[in-house]
Amino acid sequence: PGGSKLRHRRRTPQRRTHFWKQRTKMSCVSASAATCRVAPGVRGQRFNKRAATVAPRAHNRRALAIQAAVDLNAVTLADTKRKFVESYPFPIPSIWSVAVNELLANQHFVRYNTRYSYSKLSSLGFVSVYDQLFEGFPSDEEKAKIFDCFVEALDEDPEKCRKDAAELAKFAKEAGGVDALLASPVLADIKSNGEANKFAYSRYDAIGLFRMLELGGATEPAALEKLADAAGLNLKKVNGDLSMYKGLLSKLAAAKELQKEIF
Repeated sequence: PGGSKLRHRRRTPQRRTHFWKQRTKMSCVSASAATCRVAPGVRGQRFNKRAATVAPRAHNRRALAIQAAVDLNAVTLADTKRKFVESYPFPIPSIWSVAVNELLANQHFVRYNTRYSYSKLSSLGFVSVYDQLFEGFPSDEEKAKIFDCFVEALDEDPEKCRKDAAELAKFAKEAGGVDALLASPVLADIKSNGEANKFAYSRYDAIGLFRMLELGGATEPAALEKLADAAGLNLKKVNGDLSMYKGLLSKLAAAKELQKEIF
C-alpha cells in the first residue's frame, strides 16, 4: 500500500549457512527429546522404533543401561516400604521411625540381592539391633507388632528370626570362650555359602559376630578376627559396620535424652 514495494531478501552464502545450522540444531533437539521419552519407559515397554533410529547410539546404550538397572529386582524398595506401611499403618514416634526406615532400606537391598541366603547370625544381629534401638518404646505390644511387620515386609518369618537368634545366643553363652564359638556350624555355613557365591553380607552379620563374642565372654580384638575368618568375612568391613552401629546407638541415646528434657 502507498506505493511501497515488498522486497524479497536474497539468501547470501553466509545466510544459507546460518539457516542450515539452525535447522541442524533443531534436529538435534528433536532427537534428544525422542531419547528422553524412551529412557524412562515403563518396565517391559517396547522402544519406539523411530526414536531408536534417530537418537545417537551412545544415548540408546545409556537408556538401555538405565532401564536394566531399574529392573534388577522384581521387588522394589517402594514395594517393601508399602508392604510395611500397609501392615502397620500407625504413626511411630520420630526417634524410632527414622531408624526403622533406614534399617528397612538397607536390609531390602541385602534381602533381594541375588546371592542372598538366610543365616542365623544375621538374625541374631538384627534382633540385637532392634531390641537396643527400641529400648524405652512406649508400648511393648506395639514394639512386637512393628518387629513382625518389619520382618514380614522383607518376606521373612519373624517367629523363625526370633527363635534362631535365641538359639544362637544360648549357644554363645554356653560356649564360654572363643575356641568353642569357632566350632559353631553357623560360621562354617556362612563361609561355605560365601565361597559358593550364595551369601550377601550385611551389617547384621557383623553385629551378630560381636554379640556372640559378648555373650561368650571373649571381647578381645583377636577373638573378633578369628570369628570373622571362620565365617569368611572381611575384618575391615566388620569393624567399619560395628563402628557405624555404635555411632547409631549413641545418636539414638542422645535423641532420647533430648526428648525427655523437652517433654
